[in-house]
Amino acid sequence: MTHESVVRADRRRATRAWMALVLLTLAGMAVARAGGAGLAADGAILAAAVFKGRWMLLDFLKLRAAPPLWRALLLAWLLLVAAASWAAAAAALLRA
Repeated sequence: MTHESVVRADRRRATRAWMALVLLTLAGMAVARAGGAGLAADGAILAAAVFKGRWMLLDFLKLRAAPPLWRALLLAWLLLVAAASWAAAAAALLRA
């Protein structure tokens, strides 16, 4: 592959990732606007956020070529933050 074709492929991947990010953002907004309340809606929005974060890490921060340990650590951190957020919402609902 030539340098030019690699750059073109990288741009296409970034464009597809950007479109997916926009679609996931709109889906999250639609769930929230539809009055989505409860753990299922929170879970759907957080799942979309995790997918968006993964794309940001891999495609925009160029971690796709990073060592596997770095990718695993950052993705685990992302999942931990989402799980903690969902758990906090669940605890609030259980107390009510």
